[in-house]
Amino acid sequence: MVITGTDILFPQQGQYLQWDGELTANQKKGVTELLNAFKHHQDHLVWAVTGAGKTEMIFPLIEQALKQRQRIAICSPRVDVCVELFPRIQKVFPTTSIGLFHGKSLEKYHLTQIAVMTVHQLIRFERAFDLLIIDEVDSYPLAGNLMLHKAIKKSRKKTGMTVFLSATPPKQLLKKVKSKQITLSQLYQRFHGHPLPEPHCHLLFKKIDFLNLNPRIRLKLEQILKNNVRVMIFFPSIPVMRSFAKKLEKFYPQLSFVSVSSQDKQRLEKVQLFRERKVQAILTTTILERGVTFKKIMVIVLNADAKEFSKTSLIQIAGRAGRAKDSFDDEVHFYYQYYNQQIRLACAEISYLNRQVK
Repeated sequence: MVITGTDILFPQQGQYLQWDGELTANQKKGVTELLNAFKHHQDHLVWAVTGAGKTEMIFPLIEQALKQRQRIAICSPRVDVCVELFPRIQKVFPTTSIGLFHGKSLEKYHLTQIAVMTVHQLIRFERAFDLLIIDEVDSYPLAGNLMLHKAIKKSRKKTGMTVFLSATPPKQLLKKVKSKQITLSQLYQRFHGHPLPEPHCHLLFKKIDFLNLNPRIRLKLEQILKNNVRVMIFFPSIPVMRSFAKKLEKFYPQLSFVSVSSQDKQRLEKVQLFRERKVQAILTTTILERGVTFKKIMVIVLNADAKEFSKTSLIQIAGRAGRAKDSFDDEVHFYYQYYNQQIRLACAEISYLNRQVK
């Protein structure tokens, strides 16, 4: 079923945006650039470090579109990102009709003025949206997927605007910026003004399962338990994660944890358990490398030299730490047997971004 554009006029409201937060000077500059692009029907890229406050920056833009009684879609390639974004949008636009649509949702599609959805849902639409906001544009499965990029193009009205949000934008988008096909906003600084946490790199002379659990990893786990630190542990694959989980259960029964992956049907519920501090640790593949926010956590990457961890992926994972004002110095640890190109480039880019702020 193809859902085409509609000329329905959504009801006029007295007040759309109900948010008492305050934008930083950098965010205000980005908002001005976004609103200028909106005025001229110009596509726009927001290139901002993880934790810069991209979501808050789109609030005034959405408000402008709502005032003009327009229809809006906010999309991400990842279900987890949509699920996290939906209540935040609902909270600040409480009197506007908003829907959450993705493949795992029980909610059937119905007309709303704002639709939060996975990019795959756009395949069903044609010339439907005035404002299209694509979050995590560099993320799998959107990155390099021609079919999904065509869906983005055809789902927007000809007079509409597309906004791309990314901490690590793909080369194709940067080429469009260079050729002035789209405009750009850049934010090097997190909303709380503190630098990005720079990863601590640890060379493992043996595999992570050496002596059941590598002694260097054991040492870190014991520190985590002693200090009651909440932690996200990233793995390159599901089998490696499952094997490690069994060892944790055996040697550290006092550590409460959940493990999640793309194959986990209870993933959203497990993530919520970690968010609500009902478990101390969450073991995950790259499925949670972006779009999720937790306060006061340590981030650990095991086998950081595995092919599954690209430079972009490692930067995004490191960006899960230090997102709250009162825990900006959360620790990030990369464990590996070989210090390879992707680790070097990820650490170099994080360091470069922090220098740009200074």
